[in-house]
Amino acid sequence: MQLIIATPKGSKKPIECDSVHLNICDDANGKNGGSYGIKKGHVKALFSLEKGNVTALLNSETVYSATTTKGFATVDNDVITVAVEEIVE
Repeated sequence: MQLIIATPKGSKKPIECDSVHLNICDDANGKNGGSYGIKKGHVKALFSLEKGNVTALLNSETVYSATTTKGFATVDNDVITVAVEEIVE
């Protein structure tokens, strides 16, 4: 799998991983979400993200971790793209 982080300042180099954890919004008001995990083979999806952490793991080891602003994430063919205004690594 690959994790791609995109901001208005540009995209990071894709991060190889086998799972990603995101903070998602759960309702129409963008509240009541929680941590959501994505693994290889996940169906296509679009998520609204809450401010929080994005963590990528490879063989149970953290290979990337950062705090993001609100934004969106897509999953398509084992590529997770996170689009946010700002990221703090």
